[in-house]
Amino acid sequence: MDIALMVLAGLVISSLVYLSIFYIAYKRTNRKSVESFYMGGRDFGGVVLFLTIGASWFSMWFLLGAPGAFYKHGSGFATFFMLNIVLGLLFYVYGRRMWLLGKVFKYTTPGDLLGHYYQSKSIKTVSAILNIYLLFPYIGIQLLGAGLAFEAIGSSFWLGVTTMIALVTLFSVFGGIKAVAWKDALQGFFYMGFTWIVAFWMVKSGITGFESLKELFVSVDTSYPKFLEFPGESGYFTPANWFGYFAIYVFAGICLPHLWTRFYMAKNMNVFKTVTVGHIAFASWGFVPILIIALLGKMILPDIEKVDQIFPLLLLEYSPVLAVVLIVCAFAAAMSTIDSQNMAMGTVFTKDIWLSLVDKDSSERSQMLVGRISTVILMAISVIWTFTSEGSILKLSMIAFTSAALLFLPLTGALFYKKAGSLSATWSVIAGVFVLVIFTYVTSSPFGVHSGVYALLAQALVFFGFAQFERYDRNKHSVAYHSLIEKAIAGDFDKSLAKASISGGQENEI
Repeated sequence: MDIALMVLAGLVISSLVYLSIFYIAYKRTNRKSVESFYMGGRDFGGVVLFLTIGASWFSMWFLLGAPGAFYKHGSGFATFFMLNIVLGLLFYVYGRRMWLLGKVFKYTTPGDLLGHYYQSKSIKTVSAILNIYLLFPYIGIQLLGAGLAFEAIGSSFWLGVTTMIALVTLFSVFGGIKAVAWKDALQGFFYMGFTWIVAFWMVKSGITGFESLKELFVSVDTSYPKFLEFPGESGYFTPANWFGYFAIYVFAGICLPHLWTRFYMAKNMNVFKTVTVGHIAFASWGFVPILIIALLGKMILPDIEKVDQIFPLLLLEYSPVLAVVLIVCAFAAAMSTIDSQNMAMGTVFTKDIWLSLVDKDSSERSQMLVGRISTVILMAISVIWTFTSEGSILKLSMIAFTSAALLFLPLTGALFYKKAGSLSATWSVIAGVFVLVIFTYVTSSPFGVHSGVYALLAQALVFFGFAQFERYDRNKHSVAYHSLIEKAIAGDFDKSLAKASISGGQENEI
């Protein structure tokens, strides 16, 4: 049977499963309610929440981009599993506070929280523009990965792209967040399990010529002595770049809009215990089989041009059936991210741009219509972005992740750092974006250090510098806001909620 037909059959079968989930969630969602459609009733339990966060976080980048990056760069990239341990801990520290504020003030977007705390439309608008901008390349990554996966098995690049677009549009435009989250949970469990099974089967079965991990590592070390030494074979991951990538990915893991909004959806604060433990186990150790795949690829297929295709090409060498399953898994990984991103993009446009700047009296029905139309239009822009941009999945992902990471300091100010006010938050983001654009699109980044590192440094200087003069900690709104957080985290949530609800309705309008 032709491999392309096998892939098609696999996608049809998996799509029927997804459609069953879609139908159940569709029936349980009020599609005329913004709160129900985009927030899912804010009643997600720990297991579903950590799986949908993990699945949305990994995406096509995990199955194709990460093996390709390790294959190309070596050990400097391999240590990336560590960042997911730190990120899991931040989910607990930041996520509980973000959930609390979302519960009290009914936030639905990142701009809702930032705009309300800083009492500023400027930071709300800047964050909205940045959130929409960063999702273009991130959605593009998923589409690019779908096309490359199909191309690797000899099928049409465009067949992969159009199939992906059709599937994710159904969920993000018509399904609602419950349909997306439930499907994410299943898909994340599916493709994570697949990578573990495949990696250890290829070693333990001996079909690749390596009968143990020790033998594989020794062979790589003998053939490519610099590959397993820091900073790796390419030499790219110098200490500056490594720590820069680490900061960018960790900060982005909190601030990517489709992940940020997930924190609002938890049923209660205790859910974040499960999210933290689950993510550390699911995400950090999930990199182990990916690294094994890259090592096998380095030995068996050492001269691949498109490194993002290493995983499917390696499977095609030994098991076309598993290669087919990989493509289905890759689609699952991409779908679990791109439909979440589409919904986040529609929500941000509707709440932070349309309602804030165009028609603040728009009815809920109009908001739903605007959200759906904007989702389709912005998705189309993402498609154009994908095929006019150059670079690997890793390179494109860094544009998106750095843009998201620029919201981390303003968020930190709202949750912890009381001195920083609207000027610190707004102008630090603008400074970071300016540096990122200059060193990404206008000129090369100095000394071979990634442009995102300079963007974060420039932002930090402006943020903490302005804060010393702004002293927002003397503002009554800021004092009350931080007092609410501190009391709730200390266990006085019910009393704090009652007090905050009285003033929250008056203050929530910026």
